[in-house]
Amino acid sequence: MNKIILPLALLALLGAAPALAADGKALYAAKGCAACHGVDGARPIAGSPVLAGQNAVYLLRQMTEIADGTRSSAPVKVMKPVIEKTNPDERKALADWLATQKLGEAVAGDAAKAGIVGDAAKAAAGAELFEDNGCIGCHGADGAKPLADYPILAGQRRDYLATQIKAIRDEIRSTRRARLMVANVRQFKDVQVEQLAEFLSQSKRR
Repeated sequence: MNKIILPLALLALLGAAPALAADGKALYAAKGCAACHGVDGARPIAGSPVLAGQNAVYLLRQMTEIADGTRSSAPVKVMKPVIEKTNPDERKALADWLATQKLGEAVAGDAAKAGIVGDAAKAAAGAELFEDNGCIGCHGADGAKPLADYPILAGQRRDYLATQIKAIRDEIRSTRRARLMVANVRQFKDVQVEQLAEFLSQSKRR
């Protein structure tokens, strides 16, 4: 029987062929992420964050911190068994895909459930708090244009925002980045946290 001898150049080419890239959309479906974060990350259930259109670098860091236990405060504990079974390439694919998803119409059709429509007076007070406490320095104007690896806060669920601000204030959420915020939010009373969350939930993403 004749042996087929492949040219060395072809063997080298086959050996260098990259693995198929992870598919963020398929992973999102396979991991059941929609159960909490909704279709395309834009319709979360109560207490869960909107992921659609979020900063990809930030999303990747959060998934990594949840997987390795660095971030373990509520409500992310339930995510650890799911995320720790993904590899770095899969997390990046998820983050990159979610960052491209649109918040707009998906949330606009169910604004009350998404936590975006609310009290104008409370939001105005929250806007003052946001400006007076230097939040713009990292999160950008109205929480919509953050630094490269900080979260977009504009358009986020108000209940999730309030829970996380309180967790940072009370040093329950104590990752390195969260600790940097403690000085800014330590003095906030619960009513002020609610005002800030109201303002950010009503802010428009750009």
